[in-house]
Amino acid sequence: MIDIFESTAQLRPEAVFFTAVDRRGNETAYTYRQTRLIASQLARRLRDKGVFPGDAVAVDLPNGPMYVFLALAAAYGGFALVALNHRLTDAEKLTRVLELERAGLRVAYTVDAAGEPKLFEAVCNSLLRNERAGRVDDSLGGSVEDAIHFAERAAHVFDSSHRALIMFTSGTTGKPKAAELTWGNLVEASKASNRVLSGRVRGRGLWQAVLPFFHVGGFQVLVRSVCSRWPLRIYERFDAAAVLRDAEVMHATHISVVDKMLQDMLNARPSALAQYECVLLGGGPLNAKTVARALEAGGRVYASYGMTETSSQVANTLITPQFTGGMRLLPGYSARIVEPDAAGFGRLALRGPGVFGGYANARAPFTVDGFFLTGDTAALHDGCLYVRERTGDMFISGGENVYPAEIVDALVRIPGVADAYVFGLPDARWGRRPAAVVELTPDAPMISTRALREALSQRLSKLYVPEQISIVDELPRSGIGKIDRAACEALFHENIDIRRVVLHHGRLPFSKPFKTPKETLTYRDTVIVEVIDRKGRVGLGECTAFDTDWYLPETLGDDLRVLRETLAPRVIAGTYLHPREVAADLFSLEGAEAFPMAVSALEMACWDLYGKVTEKPLWKLLGEEFDRMTRVATAFEGEDVAVGSACPGDRRGATRKVYSGAVVGLGTPAQTVAEVRECVDAGYQRVKLKVAPGRGLPAVRAVRRAFPHLLITLDANQSFGLHNLAELRSYDELDIGWIEEPLNLAAAGGERALRDPFTRLASFQHMLAMPICVDESFVNAEEAAGLFDHPELRCAMVKIGKFGGIERSLAFVHRALAEGREVCMSGMYDTGVSRFAHAAFQTLPGVVIPGDLGATARYFDADLTVPAYTAPDGIITLNAPGHEAGIGCSLNVAAVAAVRQHRYVIE
Repeated sequence: MIDIFESTAQLRPEAVFFTAVDRRGNETAYTYRQTRLIASQLARRLRDKGVFPGDAVAVDLPNGPMYVFLALAAAYGGFALVALNHRLTDAEKLTRVLELERAGLRVAYTVDAAGEPKLFEAVCNSLLRNERAGRVDDSLGGSVEDAIHFAERAAHVFDSSHRALIMFTSGTTGKPKAAELTWGNLVEASKASNRVLSGRVRGRGLWQAVLPFFHVGGFQVLVRSVCSRWPLRIYERFDAAAVLRDAEVMHATHISVVDKMLQDMLNARPSALAQYECVLLGGGPLNAKTVARALEAGGRVYASYGMTETSSQVANTLITPQFTGGMRLLPGYSARIVEPDAAGFGRLALRGPGVFGGYANARAPFTVDGFFLTGDTAALHDGCLYVRERTGDMFISGGENVYPAEIVDALVRIPGVADAYVFGLPDARWGRRPAAVVELTPDAPMISTRALREALSQRLSKLYVPEQISIVDELPRSGIGKIDRAACEALFHENIDIRRVVLHHGRLPFSKPFKTPKETLTYRDTVIVEVIDRKGRVGLGECTAFDTDWYLPETLGDDLRVLRETLAPRVIAGTYLHPREVAADLFSLEGAEAFPMAVSALEMACWDLYGKVTEKPLWKLLGEEFDRMTRVATAFEGEDVAVGSACPGDRRGATRKVYSGAVVGLGTPAQTVAEVRECVDAGYQRVKLKVAPGRGLPAVRAVRRAFPHLLITLDANQSFGLHNLAELRSYDELDIGWIEEPLNLAAAGGERALRDPFTRLASFQHMLAMPICVDESFVNAEEAAGLFDHPELRCAMVKIGKFGGIERSLAFVHRALAEGREVCMSGMYDTGVSRFAHAAFQTLPGVVIPGDLGATARYFDADLTVPAYTAPDGIITLNAPGHEAGIGCSLNVAAVAAVRQHRYVIE
């Protein structure tokens, strides 16, 4: 390769060879002359550091100038590059280097992101008196002349049979293997590719390099540019809109992408695709939907087939409406089908200039006459290669061969499905059964797994329809954008697979009657939900509906019926990769939206179970899901937001601590002050006082006098009318944090106010200084979203049950914080099961107000959980030792038995 580059550099020294675009969009251009001098001097510098011909240099970098310089320096210096996947962990990278050294290869130096700037500066300083981003001046003499002489001599003695590049295969079917490619492999493969892909270009083309150079498809874009003497535009980060914009301005002709990148380009600006002479598509089986969209946009898309061991592609073809899957071998390549079946499909073997000689750390399968056995299933027909898939992907189910690619093809043809991965899960009866992970298009409405199975059953036999389908926002992908098969399959080892649901209906007497403006409560009926998976692991949830409709129209009796007859059987029949799928599946059932608290109870139990499956505490799972929502919404991007109401403490393990508030019911001033004093002495950071017309103001005044610095909030439970405005304004004088639901909407605005409560409250907010906090004005997540239409309303109480579960509550909290609103977690006279779940929300960034989550001992003589839910010094401990996973508690069997009214088992 270096001989071609040298001749071009001598012929056109001032022509731009490549332009590098960093992740912020800044670009730097390098001429052939500049590149030649820096690369040759880099080779000399590395030799001074002990890198000799035959050695290897490990490269741990994203796409950028240094990668280009190192590739050329390797050719000048006679050493090989070990291309490490920049996105791997440090441990994984070290394992690969040690693997090579055990195989006898000396890895003499490593260039990574930490050391690259110093190395680049040292090279440039040796060429320049004044460092100017790599520019050189012949008038400096000395080192410049030495670099030129070194480059000329290296090009003269260059041997294309020497080892050039070592790349590790993905390792999806075993441990990663180190493929050794020579300069001859790389150059001859690129020349063969250029002969086919460059035919229509008049004059100079331009490659855009968007695939990572640590994958062979990306590295070969660099080699193709050298061989064709075309300029190159390199991107550190793939941004579809920016790449398309550059292509139009710079008149780019060629780009190599994988399916996900092509999808992003079509989503960004489909009309721009037609400007390319070649969109080279590789990295896996074709996605029929993506290809159809690209053709409709006028794109010249080439299907290709190749792998690391073949120096990238060995076959391609321009996709037209008549395309049936066949690809023509590139010049110089031949193929053979070993052990073909009746249809002509068998093991694909290849021979040609790009095919490697073997692995550094493993034995490569070759036929006796030198054909490499690829591990893929293919057929040859009329000179075209038809690749079905990897031989290892095919599995046998009930004695029949199942080809996952055929199922994927059927899935992506379903409206709303962007991509999918299918594999065989072990099955006691059939040996293996297909399982699928499905990615939806960004604008697709939620699709149930049942709907996907029904759609597949119209296209495939029953044998091919996956029993287990999981829907994800985005499939796990490698750095190149290919589907990460191992990660997809690993998801099914951490799935939620429920075998039994147990419902405990209990009645807990209050320690003393609890007075609210609407009701005096003497007991609390509740339903504790247990979900048990196939390994006997248990997840807990709680249905927080009341036994009458005094607070919400949904009642506990209705929820029990729905849980037993509809919801529990549904989760037993399903398998879920993540708890977020549970709520989506349950709410897809007809009529389920009317029972959010029932759905919430089951979904909460699934979150707890998932924590035990993954061995993670709920607060950590919530943080991961919150981060996912942040990435999707691009909110808080680049900001380092501190944890909200979490306490200082040990953050290395599962245990976390958060602050709590407490609620005090209606009482005389003396009674109220006494109760508040108990709360303050117990360490509570906030106290909420119940108030009502003519009942509350003297007590609140007394509390404020006794505790001038305490954060006090009020809860009126929609008890005031407009004629009570003067009384409400009196609270403004007492430095109140907020007042929940002051207005009796039926009295204050009639049916219209009941239909549009937020508008009425927003209007009323202008009459008060203290903020209005919403609670009873919405009964579910859909109604709660109306808050965001009213900037006057700055605060909302979040009760997981009302929102229909943890996922919907989390989505509301995320949006509220993004829009600058405050949220406060609030209980419903619930047990420790629900309270621990609510408290976990207070570890989220931006949740800063201590919630209404006081110890259950303030209401009940005994809690139902182990450990009991307590708040010593006003602090709640999450996931205490012995309860590190999930919500952080188990059931107190004796306490549950003492209060149980009924027990229902659904299997």
